[in-house]
Amino acid sequence: MNSANIIDYETRPCKYTERRMLLASLSRIIGAENKIYQYIGFGGLSFVDFKLFHRELQIKKMTSIEGGDYSFSKLKFNKPFSCIEILQGRSCDVLNDIDYTIPCIIWLDYDDTLSLEMFQDLEILLMNIPLGSIYIMSCNRQLQISKGVPYNLKQLDEKFPGLVPENLSVNCCTDAKASETICAMLKNHCDRIVNNRNRSSQPKASFQQLYNIQYDEIRGARMYTFGGIIEESNFCLKKLNIQDLGFIATPFPYNINVPILTDREVSHLNHILNNESAENELVSSGILEQKVISLYKKYYKFLPSFHDVRV
Repeated sequence: MNSANIIDYETRPCKYTERRMLLASLSRIIGAENKIYQYIGFGGLSFVDFKLFHRELQIKKMTSIEGGDYSFSKLKFNKPFSCIEILQGRSCDVLNDIDYTIPCIIWLDYDDTLSLEMFQDLEILLMNIPLGSIYIMSCNRQLQISKGVPYNLKQLDEKFPGLVPENLSVNCCTDAKASETICAMLKNHCDRIVNNRNRSSQPKASFQQLYNIQYDEIRGARMYTFGGIIEESNFCLKKLNIQDLGFIATPFPYNINVPILTDREVSHLNHILNNESAENELVSSGILEQKVISLYKKYYKFLPSFHDVRV
C-alpha cells in the first residue's frame, strides 16, 4: 500500500475513531475467547494499527502484508517492533503462506474500491482461519464505473460475476446505498465459503457479522468496514460481552460522524457531560449546537486528541 505518501494515517479523525472502536470490541472478544491471537494486516510505513494492537491487545505475533512499491529496507526500517514479520507481495498470494494454526485478528484495510481480489482474500482466510478468529476489511465504498457515475445492476454483475445478490435495488450503487450493497455481497460470500468449509471440516462453523461501519473523511475518502467472527454454528454472540457497544451487529451501516471541536470545548463538555442544564446553556449562548453535543456524547470515548509536541 502506497497511501502513506498521500495521507497521514495517524491524523485522520474518523479513521482513528473507528480504530478505537474496533480496539474496544477486540479487547472484550479476546478476554471472552481466552485465546492467544496473531494479527495480520497492512502496515504501510506508519504501522498505526500494529502499534495500537501490540500495546493494547498484547499481541506478539504480527504479520504485515506489503503490496506497494516500498523497498523491503524502507519497510523494515520503519517497522516499530521486532515481532512484526513483513511479507511482500499481493495479498491473495501472500495469505497462502501464513500459518493459520494460531487464531487470528485480521484487518485488511484496502486503499482501493471493492475488487475481485478482496473476495479472493476473504475466501483464503475463511477456509483456513481457526474458530474464534476475527476477519475485518475496509475499502473505499464508491461503486462507480467512472467518477460520479455509479454502476447499474448489469454493470455491477459484470464487474463481480456470481457475487451480486438477486434482491438488490436499482439504485444499489449510489453513495446512499453502496455500503449496504457491499455488505450484502460480502455476507453472501462469507456464507458460501463457510458452507464449503463445513463439507470437509468439524466442528461446523458459521460466520457472524459484527462490523458494518461507514464514514466520510474531510479529505473526501468514503470508507466502509465489514467484519465478523468465525465460530461454531451454535455459538451465541452474547458470550463475547460486546452487545452493549452501539456499533456492533447493526442492521444498517453505522455512520461515524466526528464533530469538529476546539480543545477548550472538549474539556468543558467532558466536565458537564450529561448535565442537561449546562448543555442547554452552551446551546442558548451560541457556543455549540445541540447536534454537535449529541455527536460528541456518542463518540467521545473513541475520539482522538491530536497535539503539536516539540521533540
